[in-house]
Amino acid sequence: MQSGAPTHSGRSRTCSYRAPPGFQPDHVDLFDGILVSLVPRTEIEARSELAERLAEIVNAPPLLVRQLVRDDEASIAGPLLRRSPLIDEPTLVEIARMKSQLHLLAIAERLTLSTPITDVIVRRGDRDVIRRVAGNAGAHFSQAGYSGLIRRAGDDGVLALTVGQRDDLSAPMLKDLLERSLDVVRRRLSEEAKPAARAMISRVLGEISGTARPLPGTRDFGAGAARDRQAA
Repeated sequence: MQSGAPTHSGRSRTCSYRAPPGFQPDHVDLFDGILVSLVPRTEIEARSELAERLAEIVNAPPLLVRQLVRDDEASIAGPLLRRSPLIDEPTLVEIARMKSQLHLLAIAERLTLSTPITDVIVRRGDRDVIRRVAGNAGAHFSQAGYSGLIRRAGDDGVLALTVGQRDDLSAPMLKDLLERSLDVVRRRLSEEAKPAARAMISRVLGEISGTARPLPGTRDFGAGAARDRQAA
């Protein structure tokens, strides 16, 4: 059998694929047509191994990738959700809306995440997912996404510390976060912040205590935070 050809031996082991970078599109299409019919009949372990291989390949068979990434088994979909360059934003949004928390966790680990994707993750994610996406420096959040993170952080000190240390957190959002945080979280944030952020945190804490003028662009979040807590 030639190197790079698909192999299949019943349901037990094996479906492997190696696509050398020099393969032409018609070669990839040929493998795609063969594998999409073979792969669903293989065991979970074999499909998981195949997904691991395909996750790093830029010229992986596209139909096969789309098939595997939508699998209900997170061990199969996960590698592609984390790393595959072939998974586009609409697909990630679709999967984030429909699949399990393990699928969401895998998506949260991608190198970059756009706001439509993080909006869904913030709405649906459990504690582990939310902490992971908040700690992802390549994740971008809309104002609604950040508001959702900050609401969740009110009951989760680890998340509050993670959100508070993000480089893209605006002064108004930082103030909202600190308003909702316990004193111990505020102290930790102040102690662990980068030097550039420490002054802003100190200033915002002064605002909250009434000992400093508001930062430009901030508004009084105190009343809003109190209403939110009463509503909860």
